[in-house]
Amino acid sequence: MESTPSSPQAGIRPASPSWQTLAGIALLLGVATLFTYSNSFSAGLTLDNRVVIGQDPRLKAWTLNNLRLIFTENYWWPSAASDLFRPLTTLSYLVNYSVLGCRDNPAGYHWVNFMLHWANACLVLVVLNRLTGRIRLSGFAAALFAVHPVNVESVTNIVGRADLLATLSILIGGWCYLRSAESGGWRRILWLAGLGIAACAGVLTKESAVMIVVFVGLYDLLWRLPRLGGTTWREQLSAAARSDIPWGWLALVPAVVLLFWARHKLLYTSPVYGQLFVDNPIARATPIQGFLTGIKVIGRYLRLLVLPHTLSCDYSYNQIPLFGDGAPWWEDLEAWIALGVVGGLLWAAVRLWRTAAPFTWGVMFFFITILPTSNLFFPIGSIMGERFLYLPSIGFCLLAALALRPMGAALARRCIPNEAWRDRAALALPAVVVAVFALRAHVRNADWHDDISLWKSAVAACPDSFKTHKGYSNALWDAGRNETAIDAAIARIEIGLGVLDQRPLPEERRDNTLFHDLGMYYRIKGEFVARRGDAAEARRFFEKSVAILSRGREVDRWVDDESHRASIKRGRRREDLADVGNPKIYWQLGLALVQLGRWSEAEEAGRYIQRLAPAEVNGYMLVGAALFPAGHPDKAAVQTMTALVLQPLNEEAWINLERCYRAMKLDPVPITQNGSAHGLDMSNAVVGHDLVEACAMLVRNMEEARQIEQARAFRAMVTTQYHVPPEALGDGPSSRPPARL
Repeated sequence: MESTPSSPQAGIRPASPSWQTLAGIALLLGVATLFTYSNSFSAGLTLDNRVVIGQDPRLKAWTLNNLRLIFTENYWWPSAASDLFRPLTTLSYLVNYSVLGCRDNPAGYHWVNFMLHWANACLVLVVLNRLTGRIRLSGFAAALFAVHPVNVESVTNIVGRADLLATLSILIGGWCYLRSAESGGWRRILWLAGLGIAACAGVLTKESAVMIVVFVGLYDLLWRLPRLGGTTWREQLSAAARSDIPWGWLALVPAVVLLFWARHKLLYTSPVYGQLFVDNPIARATPIQGFLTGIKVIGRYLRLLVLPHTLSCDYSYNQIPLFGDGAPWWEDLEAWIALGVVGGLLWAAVRLWRTAAPFTWGVMFFFITILPTSNLFFPIGSIMGERFLYLPSIGFCLLAALALRPMGAALARRCIPNEAWRDRAALALPAVVVAVFALRAHVRNADWHDDISLWKSAVAACPDSFKTHKGYSNALWDAGRNETAIDAAIARIEIGLGVLDQRPLPEERRDNTLFHDLGMYYRIKGEFVARRGDAAEARRFFEKSVAILSRGREVDRWVDDESHRASIKRGRRREDLADVGNPKIYWQLGLALVQLGRWSEAEEAGRYIQRLAPAEVNGYMLVGAALFPAGHPDKAAVQTMTALVLQPLNEEAWINLERCYRAMKLDPVPITQNGSAHGLDMSNAVVGHDLVEACAMLVRNMEEARQIEQARAFRAMVTTQYHVPPEALGDGPSSRPPARL
C-alpha cells in the first residue's frame, strides 16, 4: 500500500518514491500515450495549421532576419492581423520546418507534440506526487491527463503546441518552486531562478502561461501558510512576509511585466477591434447575459471532462445560444444548473481546504486556470474550445483520481471476498476508466485525419454552428474542385447561411467570411454553367454571387469603422490609420462583376484591394481586367505592369500586358520571349513610362496603407534595379486619411 501523509499542511514530508518507481510509471505513461496517439502521426495540416505553418515565410529558413521577424511580429503574421505574441511557439515550428527538415510533412510536427504531451504527463506525475505524497493517486491522475479525449485538440492539432508549451513551462516552473521551498542557500536561489526563467519562457509561448501565478499561490495557500503557524489570517500573512515566500513571487515579476509589455505593444498597433459575435456571441452580450452564458459553457466543459462522447473543433454561433436571447427554456435551465454545480464545488473546496488540500487544489486549479478563456471577465476569440481545457484538465484529473480510488475500493469490498486481493482489485475501476478514455481519444484522432473527416465530425457534433457547415463546405470543394464538388459545397454552406439568417442579426453581429465563401462558390458555379453554354443560368449565379458578396462588404465596412474607433481610443491618430478589411471579399466581388460586364464597379473593387493590400497582385489584375474592356488599354497596361513588378513570373499578367500593347497598336509589341521566359523592351518609351507609373503607384499605395518600411525598401529597390528616378516616386507618405469603397 502507498504511504499517505496524515497532514501535508503540518509539514510532514512523505517518503519519496524511488527514481526507479517514477521511471517505471513514466514509461507506462509513455506506452499509454503512444497507444492513444498512435494514429495521429498521419493527420494532415488541418484547420489553422495550413496558415500558421504552411503560409508563414519565417519558417522557411533559419536566418537572422526570420528570427528577428519571429520576435517582432505577431503570431499570425503575415496572413492576418493579431494581438497574439508567441515567438517561442513560432520558433518551435521553425525548428521543425527548417532544422529538422519536416517542411510540409506533418509527421515530424506530430512527433514533437507527442513528446511534449508525454513530458507534461510525466511532470503531472512528479508534481502531484510532491503535493499529495500519494504516488498511486498521482499516477492515475497523470494517466487520465495523458489519455483524456478533450486533450486531442491540443496534441493532434499541431498548432495546439502553444498549449503544450505553456503547460510545460507552468509544470517546470511549479516543480522549481516546490523544490525551492524545500531548499536553502544557493540551491534555493537556483530553483527560484529556474522558476523565473520558466515563467518568462512560458508567456512567450502562450498568454495562459501566466497561470504559473496560480500554481505558486495555491501551493503557498494550501501547504506553506499552514506550516508557518498562527491562528488567524493576519498572523499567517505576517509570518509569510517574514519568510522566504515573497522571493518566489518576486521571481514571477519579470514574466508578468513581459506579458503586459507585449500585450500593450501589440494592442497599440493592432487593427483588431475586438471579438466577432459569430465566433463568440458573448462578445456582444449584456454583462448578466454574458456571465450566465459563460457559466453554462463551464458546465459543458465539466460534462465533456466526465463524458467526452461528443467532441467538436468548433462551437460558433448558434451552437451555444446566449442566455435569455430567445433560447429554448432548457438552455437557460442548463446555465442555472451549471451555476449550482460550480458554486457547490467552490463551496466544498473552501470548506475543506485545511483537511483535504489535494481536493481544494484540484477544484481551484481547474476553475482559476480556465478563467482567462471562460469569457466571464472579458470576451476572447471563441465561446468554447476543447483546447482551452488542456491546462485546467490537470485539476480535473486529480479530482477524478481522488473520486475513483475510493469508488474502486468500495466496489472491491463488495465484489472480492478475498481480502488479500481487494487492494489490487481497487485499481480496476480507475484502470478501466483510463482504458475507455484512451480508446475514445484514439477514435477522436481519426477525425483530425483531414479536413473532410474533421468538419464532418464537427457538423455531426455541432449542427447549429454556422462555421461547421462553412468548414465542411470548404473541405468538400477542396477535395474535388469540380462541378459536383461545387454543388455539394453550395448545398452545405447554404445550411450555414440558414443558421445566420434564422433570426435577422444587426450589422455588428454578422460575419463576412461565410459571405465570401458562398459568393465565391456561386461565381465558380456560374463559370461551370457558362462553359456549358447556358448564359442565362450562368448570369443568375453571377448575380447571386454579387448579392451575397455585397452583404459581406457591408460587414467589412463596419469592421473598418470599428477598428478605427478602437485604435483612436488606444491613442493613435486618425491620419496614421490605414483601411482595415478582407481583400478577398473585394477580389471575389470584382471577378463576379467582370463576368456581368459591370466594369466601373469591378474597377472600384480592385482599387480598394490596392488600398487594403498594396503588395497583393489581385488588386492590380482586377483593375486591369476592368479597364481593358471598358476601352482603356493604356491604363490597363499600367495596372498589369504593376502586377508584374510584384510577380515577374506571373504568366497571366504577361498575356494581359501583351494584349494591352496590341490593342494600343504598338508594333512590334515590346515584349520579348526566350522559351518560357518573358522580358520587356526597355528601349520602348511606352514601356519605360508604364514601369515608372507602376512603381510610383506601388509606393503611393504602400504609403497610404501606412506600410512605411515596405515603401522605403521598395523605393530603394526600384531606383537601383529598374533605374526609376527617385523624384518620379513622390515625396513620401501623405497625411490624407484613407478612403473606403
